[in-house]
Amino acid sequence: MKNKEKYEKEIVEIACSGGSISIIKKSGRIVPCNGAICSLCLFRGYDCEEKTREWAESEYIERPVVSKRDRVFLEYIGTGINYITRDMDGGLFIYISKPHKLIDCWESSGCESDKSLKFFKLDFPMVKWEDSEPWLIEDLKKLEVVENYE
Repeated sequence: MKNKEKYEKEIVEIACSGGSISIIKKSGRIVPCNGAICSLCLFRGYDCEEKTREWAESEYIERPVVSKRDRVFLEYIGTGINYITRDMDGGLFIYISKPHKLIDCWESSGCESDKSLKFFKLDFPMVKWEDSEPWLIEDLKKLEVVENYE
């Protein structure tokens, strides 16, 4: 599905009122161009009409979100824990040092052992075994917070 298909309703609404679209970089929200500050727009810069056209024709990419429950956990673990991964069997683990992927699990070369999260009721559906890199806790903290995952 292309972006123009995913956001068809919002684009048509703005176009029918005589405007062009702008996308706020931080939130991904579509707003009328005349209502946005250029420095916040995804299309900012020279030839924003061409950038808008390229965005509309590109494939839609789902933006990850984090649930309130998972976000509270991220605050609970505090500083020092920097990474989170999911092993092949579905288990979540946290690390101080950046882990690397082995055959069926992740392993940190630091002196700490991995910390399993199996006793917590956490989801983190964006953290997948298929990921080529571990997730940074700080990156997860920056995601939009939703009540529950859909």
